[in-house]
Formats: sequence, C-alpha cells, structure tokens
Amino acid sequence: MSKITEVRPAENRDVTGEHESKAAEVLATVAGVLATEDPTKVVDSIEFAVLVGAKSYAQAGRSCHGGGVNVSRLALRTVGEVPAGVTREVFSVTVAQAARALGYDWTADDNRRVIPTIPAPRPEQGRAAR
Repeated sequence: MSKITEVRPAENRDVTGEHESKAAEVLATVAGVLATEDPTKVVDSIEFAVLVGAKSYAQAGRSCHGGGVNVSRLALRTVGEVPAGVTREVFSVTVAQAARALGYDWTADDNRRVIPTIPAPRPEQGRAAR
C-alpha cells in the first residue's frame, strides 16, 4: 500500500465559495481605491499586496479568524503579477476584471444610495425638548 506524501499547495487549502465571494468584493473595493486615490501614481506588487491584505482584514471584522488570509491569497492569485511601471488607474481595470472573474456583480452598486442621509430629530422629538 503506497502512501501519498505530496502536500496540497497552501493556496488551495480551505478555499470555499464564500472566500471567492469575499475576494471578489475585496478586489472591487481595491479597484475603486486604485482608481480614485492617487490614480497617476505607479503601483508596485508590495503596495498592492498590502492594500489587498488590509481590505481583507477589514472585511473579516478586523479579526485573524475571519478567513482573511485565504481571501487575500485568492485575490492576489486571481489578479496575478503587477506589471512594472503601471499606474494605479490603469491597474484598477485589471483588478476590476479579476473581481468580475470571481463573480462580483457590479450592477448591485447601481442600487446603492449615492446621497447620504443625514440623521435629524423627528418633529415630535424637537417639540418634546422645548
């Protein structure tokens, strides 16, 4: 009887459909950040990895137990290498395409509120305070 000694690659361990969904959301967020914050600045692989890790950590509830490592690895693997000398704005297109490849639905953003609501006291509350 032969034993299998080949270890599964770390990037494939415990990756679920939920991780794919979360990685897609992280990449969509990262694409937005790249396109809007210093869009003409050149991005490198370390900066991109840190940005993906930070967004994954935030999405996991700022906890190391939320699957953020798997989400980060999956997101980085899906995007691939960061080309040398690419601007943040140009690279954001690649990141957005990777988010779509993981199943991110951009049309869901069409229904979000664009104008924030400002909480104000109700008229009844204002009268009672007088």
